[in-house]
Amino acid sequence: MEKELNSHEHSHDHDHSHGHHHHDHNDFTDYKTAVKEYRESFASKKDVMEQAPDPAVREMVKYMDEQGVENCFDRFDKQKPHCTFGLAGVCCSICSLGPCKITERSPRGTCGANADLIVARNLVRAAAGGVAAHGARAREIILTLKKAAEGDVDLPIIGRNKVKAVADMFNLDIKTKSIEELAGEIADILLEDLSRTVPGPHKTLEAVAIPERKRVWEELDLIPVGSYHEVFEALHQTTVGTQGDWRKAMDQFMRLGIAFSMNSVVGGSIASDCLYGVPQRTTVKANLGTLKTDTVNIAIHGHAPQMAMEVIKAGRSEKFIEMAKEAGATGIQFYGICCSGLSTLYRLGGVIPLSNANGSELVLATGALDLWLADIQEVFPGIMEVANCYKTVVVTTNESNRLPGAEHIGYKRDLSDLDKLPQLADRIVTRAIESFKNRRDVKRHIPEHEIEAEVGFNLETLIHRYGSLSTIASALIDGRIKGIINLAGCTNTRIVFEKAIVDIVDILLKNNILVFTNGCASFPMAKLGYCSIKGQEKCGEKLLKFLGPKMPPVWHFGECIDNAHSVAVFREIAKYTGRHMKDLPFAEVTPEWSNEKGVGAALAFRMLGFSSYHCVHAPVHGSQKVKDFLYHGTKELIGSCMNVDTDPAKVAEMIIRDFDEARSNICWRS
Repeated sequence: MEKELNSHEHSHDHDHSHGHHHHDHNDFTDYKTAVKEYRESFASKKDVMEQAPDPAVREMVKYMDEQGVENCFDRFDKQKPHCTFGLAGVCCSICSLGPCKITERSPRGTCGANADLIVARNLVRAAAGGVAAHGARAREIILTLKKAAEGDVDLPIIGRNKVKAVADMFNLDIKTKSIEELAGEIADILLEDLSRTVPGPHKTLEAVAIPERKRVWEELDLIPVGSYHEVFEALHQTTVGTQGDWRKAMDQFMRLGIAFSMNSVVGGSIASDCLYGVPQRTTVKANLGTLKTDTVNIAIHGHAPQMAMEVIKAGRSEKFIEMAKEAGATGIQFYGICCSGLSTLYRLGGVIPLSNANGSELVLATGALDLWLADIQEVFPGIMEVANCYKTVVVTTNESNRLPGAEHIGYKRDLSDLDKLPQLADRIVTRAIESFKNRRDVKRHIPEHEIEAEVGFNLETLIHRYGSLSTIASALIDGRIKGIINLAGCTNTRIVFEKAIVDIVDILLKNNILVFTNGCASFPMAKLGYCSIKGQEKCGEKLLKFLGPKMPPVWHFGECIDNAHSVAVFREIAKYTGRHMKDLPFAEVTPEWSNEKGVGAALAFRMLGFSSYHCVHAPVHGSQKVKDFLYHGTKELIGSCMNVDTDPAKVAEMIIRDFDEARSNICWRS
C-alpha cells in the first residue's frame, strides 16, 4: 500500500508541472463531444409514455398529458438542452468572483482553479450533501430513541432484542441495566459518533467495520471524525482559495463515503431498529390498482417515520375508524411513497407501496388521495400544483421541509415537543376525514394494475428462514448463485422511468444473479412482480433451483437506510466463504441514481469494497483526471471502482463479466 501511495504522489507532482497549459484543444473537444452524446441519450416524456415498464405509469403519464397537468417529465423536457458545463462538472459558483466555467478560452476560473479542481470540489460538496441528508434523518430518529429511553416521550422501545444485541456490540453492561438504560447509552454513542468535534474513538466504526476495511482506511488516512465534522470540513475545504489540490479533495470525498455509511446510515438504522423493532417479512399488494374509492386514503411520503408511525396507529384506532364511517367511508387506508412508506409497511403492515419520488405526481393525479403526509427529502415542490388540481390536502410535518400552500402540522425543529406526537397525529387523521368528505366530487382515474409483493428481508429474517447464511454462501460457492447485487438508488428523468432498473435485473436474473433491493429502486421491483414467487419465471435454471418454491428472486430489504441490513447479510455470507467482501462477486447497482444521497450511497459501498454500476454519469467529463480516478483509479486503493454505461444491457454485461472474473480469481466455477 505504501508503494502505491508513493507512486501516486510522484504522478501527482508531475500533474502540477503542466502549469498554465494544463488543457489543450483536444481536452475540451473530447469532453464537449462526450457530453453532447450523453445529452442526446436523455429520455423524453414521450419515451416514458411508450417505454416505461410499468403499464400503470404509462397510463398515468398519458392521462396527465390529456388533462394538461404538468409533472416532472414535462419539466425535464423544458430544461433541454441541458447545460454542458453543468453536466461536465466545470461550472463553479462557490464564490462571487464568478460564476466561472471552464472552456478552451478560459481554462481556469478567476481564482485560478482548473477543471480538475472544480470538478473535484463539486463532487465533494455533493457527497457532503448526501451525508447531511441521511445524517439529519439519523439525528432525529436517534434523538427520538434517546427521549423514549429517558421517558420524555411516551414511545415503547419495541426492538428489545436489537437493543441487547447492539449493547453487546458496544460492550455495554447488559446484565445489570434495563432495556431503557441501554437504549439511552446506545443513543448517546450514536449521537457522539455523528456529531464529534474532538477527535476520538469512533465506536460505531470500531464495532461494525470489518478489520480488512479498517486497515485500508487507516493506511489511507480516511477514518472520519464524525459526520458533522466531515461535512463541516468538506464545506471548509471547498471554499474559495482553500483546497487547491484535486487529489486531496478526493481524499475528503472518500472520507465522506465512510461517514455516510458508518454514521448517517448505520446510526439511523440501529436507532430505528431499537425503537420500532427489526423489519419483519410481510406480504402486501402493490401498485396503483390497489387504490380504493370508498376509504379515507392517506399517503405516507418521505424519510422520517416518527410522525407517520403515530398517524397510522391513530388511523387504525376504533375512534377514527368510526369517525371515517360516519363520514361515509368504509375505513382508512394508508399508502406508501418513498421510504417512510416502506419503513411503516414492514413494521406495521398494510401500508400499500405505490411509487418512488419521481412518480409521486402520477399518484396524486389519480384523484384518489385525500391527504398527503409529507415529512422530509424527495418531496418535490411540484406536487403542490397537482394536489391542488385534485383537492388533495398536503400536510407537512417537519420544519426542514415546508411547502407553500401546504398545511403544517408538525413538531418543532428542536424536537422539544415530540411528546405531542399523538395529539398531532389525531389532528392529521381528523383532517384526512374532513378532506374525504370535501372531495367526493373529484374525478378518479385508477389504472387496473396491482400485484403481490413480499418485503422486509434482513439478516434476522433470513436466519429464521435458512437457519444460517451458510446455505446462501454454499450456493454462491457452487455456482447456483453466480453473484449478488444490492439494487438501490433513486430514479432519474434522464432515463425512461424505471426502465434501466428493470432491464438490468431481467438480464442478471437470467444469469443466476440474486438481487437485494431497497429504497426507490425497489418500487418497480415490488409493483412488477419481482418480489413475488411469480418473479421466478425471470430466473436462470441454477438460481431457480436455489430459490425453491417459496422465495422470490428479488429480496426487498426496505427503505434506503436498509442498505445497512443488506451489508450485514453480505458480511455474514462473506464470513462463511472465508473471503473478503471486496474479492467476492458482490456489487452495488444504482442504475438511475439522481441526487446527493445517491452519490453517498454508491460511494459508501465502494469504500466497503463493492464496485458500483450505473446508467447515469457523474458530472466529471470536464476532468479526465477526476474521471479516471473515480471510474478506475480507486481499484488499487480501495478494491473497487465506478462503472457507467447509458445502455442497461451493457451495464448488466459488465456486472456479469466482473462476477465471472471474481469467481475465477478465487477458483470458483462460473
